Amino acid sequence: MRFYIFNSQICMRLKLFGEDLKKLFILNGWEETSLETADYIFINSCSFLKSKEDFFIKKIGGYDFSKKRSQKIFVFGCLSSSNPSRIEAINKEIVLFGRGLEQFVEYFKFKKTDFSCSYTSVEKLSFYKQFLSFMNFFLWQNPNIDYRLKRDKIFHLKISEGCLGNCSYCSEKFTTKLKSRKINNLIFEFKEGIKRGFSIFCFNSDDTSVFGRDNDENIYDLLAGVLNLNGDFLLAVTEFNPGGLLDERAVDLLTSSKICYITLPIQSGSQKILDKMNRCYNINEIIDKILLIKKLNPLVKINTHLIVGFPGETDFDFDKTLSLVKSGVFDRVKIFKYSNRPFTKASKFIGKISEEIKDKRVRMIKKAILLNIIKKGSFPDFILNFGGI
Repeated sequence: MRFYIFNSQICMRLKLFGEDLKKLFILNGWEETSLETADYIFINSCSFLKSKEDFFIKKIGGYDFSKKRSQKIFVFGCLSSSNPSRIEAINKEIVLFGRGLEQFVEYFKFKKTDFSCSYTSVEKLSFYKQFLSFMNFFLWQNPNIDYRLKRDKIFHLKISEGCLGNCSYCSEKFTTKLKSRKINNLIFEFKEGIKRGFSIFCFNSDDTSVFGRDNDENIYDLLAGVLNLNGDFLLAVTEFNPGGLLDERAVDLLTSSKICYITLPIQSGSQKILDKMNRCYNINEIIDKILLIKKLNPLVKINTHLIVGFPGETDFDFDKTLSLVKSGVFDRVKIFKYSNRPFTKASKFIGKISEEIKDKRVRMIKKAILLNIIKKGSFPDFILNFGGI
């Protein structure tokens, strides 16, 4: 059988799952081929934002319209679980899967399932990104730009999937439950990565801070285990829920000189909005922890995510977020405009914010980020925030 997988425009966690799926098919004798010659078309989908959902609905509809009668379409990932009715409205014959390989094994009656997890994902860089990579090599030598650009040079360890959160705005929690891998296996794979010459590693998870809570292990023991390994390497920790910083071991581990990049999705600087989001932490305590980490590890870069225009966000609430950005505590800020996601509590909240106000607030945050960069005179930081990487 011949197959084609659309495995782009998604987060690294989903992209690695798509790579695992390719391995599964090939292990069972299938051939990866072009869209035109494939017997089966697979689409890895995202539903994090309304704009992402709309993108994939358009993509699925386009494939369904142009496919041959003999071709069959399968959609997997997050959208197929969070809002399947939109896909079914395109064509009820489209087969929907979630984020588990066992579904594919059962459906296609595969016999061979024993293979290693995917560690890298190949991405063809545009000329612009190749130029930035070239400049970084000769001028800046910034590992965080390498982390953003050289995806095929990063050793990605999928430590878990799913989360334990109940954020009022998120529909991804409906797509999968927390499933963590074992620390011993992950440390063994980390060592293999060192042997293979990788110098930048990345923990991938929907929420790295809750890793292991489903099997009596924890992220802090995993961090301690890999940071004690011999070798000249750097580690990026993605999607670490800020509440995880309150554990007494967190600061000591995250201030290791081997930690180069941490993503802490703060979402808002307003405690009132955080409470409405059901983000269970005190913003002032978290900022104190972040400042301590940056003091003890000046080279670490801290990335955050912000949601602008959450229902009920007043000018006063937004000013709290804006002040946080102006403080310069974050090195990279990714901004998302709030959008209703199906079946979430926030979609029913009153006090929706207009798109015009959301756009204005996004511009204000971007201006604050730019002014911080100008003050620091850091062109690499400009690239990380505005370079499209």
